[in-house]
Amino acid sequence: MLEWSSKLSVGVESIDLQHHYFIDLINRLSIELEGDDAEYQALLMDELASFAKQHFVGEENIMYSLGYPDLEHHRECHQQLLEKLNGQVGLYLLGMIEAGEITCYLAKWLAQHMVQEDQKITAFISKTKNA
Repeated sequence: MLEWSSKLSVGVESIDLQHHYFIDLINRLSIELEGDDAEYQALLMDELASFAKQHFVGEENIMYSLGYPDLEHHRECHQQLLEKLNGQVGLYLLGMIEAGEITCYLAKWLAQHMVQEDQKITAFISKTKNA
């Protein structure tokens, strides 16, 4: 299970709130995978994929409005995840992988992304406030 901590905060309330929800959604899916309701599991995966896309667009829009200089690289990171996620969901629906592989990958990716890439946004905001 992935847990929110202040180390993951970007310092932009709307992004932090969405990160909280992203973590909650991954954790809910992880819990549901212990059950046998495949239809609900598939619905949660669809919600997760849809939310990821919506969140990334919103985050990128905020970065654009701030004049964030590394927006294109950040956008590429998001796009790579969406492609991987869509591929994994497709493999899950075909019965080729377990859903737990998806949640495990997402939890690791999200934690790493928030600590490495999203913290660069925090540093940029701090730098521009102090300039």
